Amino acid sequence: MFRRPLFLGLAALFALAACQQPPAEPPVPGEMERTGTVLKMVNGKPVTQDMLDAMIAQLPEQLRAQLEATGQMNQMAEQLVIQEILYQKAIEAGLHKDPEVQRALAIVERSTLADQMIRREVEKRITDEAIQKWYDDHAVQFARPQVKLAHIMVQTEDEAKAIKAQLDAGADFATLAREKSQDPRTKNDGGEIGWVRAKDIGPLGAAIEGAEKGTIAGPVSSGRAWHILKVLDTRDKTPLEEVRDQIIDQLKNELADEYIKEVKESATIVDGAGGATVTPEPAAGGAAPQPDAAGDPPANPPAGGDEGGQ
Repeated sequence: MFRRPLFLGLAALFALAACQQPPAEPPVPGEMERTGTVLKMVNGKPVTQDMLDAMIAQLPEQLRAQLEATGQMNQMAEQLVIQEILYQKAIEAGLHKDPEVQRALAIVERSTLADQMIRREVEKRITDEAIQKWYDDHAVQFARPQVKLAHIMVQTEDEAKAIKAQLDAGADFATLAREKSQDPRTKNDGGEIGWVRAKDIGPLGAAIEGAEKGTIAGPVSSGRAWHILKVLDTRDKTPLEEVRDQIIDQLKNELADEYIKEVKESATIVDGAGGATVTPEPAAGGAAPQPDAAGDPPANPPAGGDEGGQ
């Protein structure tokens, strides 16, 4: 009679024992690596700078900029501490084992993965060439005649006329702006306002409409003050460098839509057949028996034994 070697029998026993081991506990959802500088200790657990940085990184860029500009970024650390307290309470209460909570977590995870898939694909496609092409394709949008303008602002027409006379005599515009202009926002920069469209600045724009580089105009009244104007430069369109961020924002949306269309067209999507339903998979023990052609469950496979019944 054929006998299996002893080590084969032991291997079978070990395999059977392994199958009888209880399944490993799934990882606790929401747990993060607690690395970096410790900001607070919450019930003996560190809340760290790396955790805060990860939280901030998930904020939209515009919101991050707004929080930084308004000095509210420090509030994020307090929010992280409150979140940590509530998170610990939720885990202690076993909420992560509740089926309804698990479904909610699964939806968040799926949404996060989908968003990250789009974001990473879009980032690969935003190249200098793509940005330049978008700028060129929308050239009409940026074809805006503009002037780089400087001004000297005073309260009376007589003051403005006196300054104009000095300029006509050869005085330096920027020097006079620093000495005499009453506009605190521009005087220290030699009166420079920046690039503007003439039609956007009311009566001041009418005085420089079509003016060439170097033109000095005025005095001009804005209703509240008097101005001497100087055209520092002119251009026919807004250059790419000044609208690059704006283009990237627009391009991200277009590329995301393009990628979603691509993956949808490449997927196999079939309508549900006649109201078919899907039942939960068995928790353990393999797939549930499937009915055969006659509607009866298949016979159980024979238990393992010696080959050929030997």
